[in-house]
Amino acid sequence: MVKYPKKVYFRNDKRVAAYMVCVTIATGFWFLNALSKTYTEDMVVPVVYVNFPNNKTLASKTVEQFELKVKAHGFTILRHKLNFMFLPLEFNVNEMTQNRMQESNRSSFSFPTREFFSELSHQFSNEMDIVSMRPDTLSFKFDQMGKKRVKVQPIVKLNLKKQFQISGEIETQPDSVTVNGAQSTIDTLQFVYTEPIRVNAADQAITTNAKILPIKEIYYERKSVKVSVPIEEYTESQLSVQAIIDEQPVSGNIKLFPAKVKVSFQVGLSRFSQIHPEDFKLTVSYSEIKEGKQRLKISAETIPAFIYSLKITPEELEYLIEN
Repeated sequence: MVKYPKKVYFRNDKRVAAYMVCVTIATGFWFLNALSKTYTEDMVVPVVYVNFPNNKTLASKTVEQFELKVKAHGFTILRHKLNFMFLPLEFNVNEMTQNRMQESNRSSFSFPTREFFSELSHQFSNEMDIVSMRPDTLSFKFDQMGKKRVKVQPIVKLNLKKQFQISGEIETQPDSVTVNGAQSTIDTLQFVYTEPIRVNAADQAITTNAKILPIKEIYYERKSVKVSVPIEEYTESQLSVQAIIDEQPVSGNIKLFPAKVKVSFQVGLSRFSQIHPEDFKLTVSYSEIKEGKQRLKISAETIPAFIYSLKITPEELEYLIEN
């Protein structure tokens, strides 16, 4: 036979409630009494640095938190621990070092932290004393500030509508900007880049402002530039162009077959009438003739800068040497 545990019911006894109230009150008084006493306590405090020397840039990492030993009433310690969970301690670099780093040509500095006890204490209650602080030395390493003119490189990502192409150079105005920062950093800086410009189904010229992508500890004279992207409709065109022999000797007569080849290409409508056969220089190599090759590969040495999708037909030529 299985036995089940009996249910236990608590009576609504007012004595139990009164007892709990008394315990709560006693605990509260004990807690208040404990907090009213003076303690020496360790505190880990986050720190932010402000007001660095304006003629230098920081080249090393700074300490992100101070380990303080403080002396105060329990109430004061508890209040500050709660405050520092949301508001870090502020270290005013120039003010606390009395502008010594600003006025010096040195790049490395070290200060014993005891120098800053009184200044840091101003951010605490008057009832709290800083007994000690770790680290015991604060070190700052700086790099001299430099200035340089750097080219702006636009980042353009376009999806062009059918029969449209970029018809020239993508330009920025201005084409370069002055940058300021650590000399060691800007010495290696060759370009600064714009934020990506993205356009779908582009079918006309684009002119827009683009922000310059930030670089840590580098400062620009301006934050954006104007970017111009020439876009126009393209058409197919064909021309008949004569190929020539590269480095052909004066003596001897060599004929190429066919004498002219067909070049097919795409060109913007605005430049269609500007393309002529003499704008192309198509060559075959005389060295291949000396090697005895039967067919000569055509190379396009010179073509107009604003054409696309060049195709040469045929791609190879035959030749005849006349004595």
